[in-house]
Formats: sequence, C-alpha cells, structure tokens
Amino acid sequence: MTRPQSARPESPVERFFLPQPLQLATVEQAKIELDGSEAHHLLHVLRAKVGNRIGLFNGQGEEAVAELINHRKRSAELRILDCWTTPAESSELILATALPKGDRARWLVEKATELGVTRIIPLRTARSVVEPGEGKLDKLLQAAIAACKQCGRSRLPRLDPLTTLNDALREFSPALPTRILLLADPRAERNVGQLFESLGDVPRTTIALIGPEGGFTDEEHVTAITAGAMPVRLGSHILRIETAALAISAAWELRNSANDSD
Repeated sequence: MTRPQSARPESPVERFFLPQPLQLATVEQAKIELDGSEAHHLLHVLRAKVGNRIGLFNGQGEEAVAELINHRKRSAELRILDCWTTPAESSELILATALPKGDRARWLVEKATELGVTRIIPLRTARSVVEPGEGKLDKLLQAAIAACKQCGRSRLPRLDPLTTLNDALREFSPALPTRILLLADPRAERNVGQLFESLGDVPRTTIALIGPEGGFTDEEHVTAITAGAMPVRLGSHILRIETAALAISAAWELRNSANDSD
C-alpha cells in the first residue's frame, strides 16, 4: 500500500479545511474564500496578515498552498499559489463499531483518522447504549477534520449514519478474495497479528466489527460468523470499544507499513 505524506515539504504548517475543488484551471479561479470557523481561526486566533501563506485541503485528496490577499470580519480571500493531489490509499480499513459514550467516541474517531481508517460505520446492536443523531455525527466529523489537520492526512474518512449490524453484514458478505471481515472477540483463538501474518499481503479491504461494552449477543455473534466474519483477539484482556478500535487500526497500519518496506 502506498500512503504518501500529504503535505509537500515547502507547504505551511497551518492547514485549513475547505470542502471544494482545489485543482483550479485559471488565474481567476485561483481566488477563493474561506469563511466560518476556519476563517475565524485564521483571522482571529492566528491573527494572520495579508501576505501570509497557509495550507488547504478538501478532504478528497486535493491540497493547496494559498496566500491571504484580503479579509473581512468573518471571511478571508485567498489566492492559490500551488496545488496537488495525494493518491488514494491502495487498501482500506473500515471500522463497523458500536460507539462509546461521551468524548470517548470523539477520541475513537480522532485516533482512527490518524491511523488511516478509511470509513467508520456506527453500529446499532442489541446492547448499544449510544445511537448518534445528526448533531453527534457532525461533531464526530469535526473531530476527523481536526485530526487530518494535525497528522497531515489529506483524505477524510467516510462517516456513515447509524447502521444496524444486519445491514452492515449484508453489505460486506459474501467474502471475497480482496476483502476480509473480522469480528473482535476476546475468546478467539487467533489474535489479529497472527491473522494478518497468515494472510501475507493485507487484503484490499478489511472490515472490522466491534461490539458495544457488553459485547455482541450470542445471536449477533453467530450471525456475523455465518456471514463470513473471522473472530480475532485484540489482546490478552477485554478491551473498551475505543481501545479495540485503536488496537485493530494500529495492527492494520503496521502490517501495511511492513508491506510497503518489503
């Protein structure tokens, strides 16, 4: 898998999210406007001045270096000086996970973003205690954007609406040679490292099912196994939701990095 560093060496440290095309064809199109919370941060927190340069990314792989050429109280006019596209990852990790309470869900999304997770599916299960609505999902998206800024990633993970376990299983079964479905299970014989080692190259798509604090019910467990999920341990102990998500994401990322260096 190739996951190049998104920011060019000469690009600014400060990066801002602008969800629009950044590959511009003409000089006139190179003028763009930054508003909302991003403009507030640039103008009133960082106190940027005309002539200062910043980095931009749109969450879809496009990035740019831009210069502040004018500003008003709530918006900034920028001129794009350079732009480029970071290639998409050649393999992906999808976390289909029940969400924990409070800030732990935000932490899960933040760390998953840093580790290259490409899609997060909040699961509704029999024992779920958190079922995020539109407002909660928007806050989680903001956590992903902030994580991309911090870690230099140019592509946002896709954040799905609340999805039932059965609907997720219908999407990802049957199993394919390029796709594996994992079930986090502290009772499993193999751990996730052993599983990835046995596969050689990590498949193009890895889907990890992570249950709520009380775990999947016996019926859900059987349904997942019947759909082709492979149970894997993530450590020697029973993990919280966000710890399990981090453990499997880190194992996947390390395996991909090892494949890159081979």
